[in-house]
Amino acid sequence: MSTNINANVLKNFIVKTIGADKLTQAQAQKYEIAGDKYVEANKDENAYLELDEILADTDLYEQFATMYVEEQDKAEETANEEKEKEEAAKVQDKGESKA
Repeated sequence: MSTNINANVLKNFIVKTIGADKLTQAQAQKYEIAGDKYVEANKDENAYLELDEILADTDLYEQFATMYVEEQDKAEETANEEKEKEEAAKVQDKGESKA
């Protein structure tokens, strides 16, 4: 399911989520990425993972794609709750105007 996320959409999500286009090991721990997965994905062995390294690693791609889907679901749920509140307010307003 979540691996069907477009790579460019996922890149934008990752940049927005981590606040940069590079992922440090400390940030990786914050997002619960296992240390061995981080090291495995770090092909050039510098102090950070680049976006292309994240997207090239199946496990990391899947993890960030899952985070993206979860965020989209939360946003949709929040929008639905707001819509329900607005509809309830409209119904209440109609009831009060008839009284």
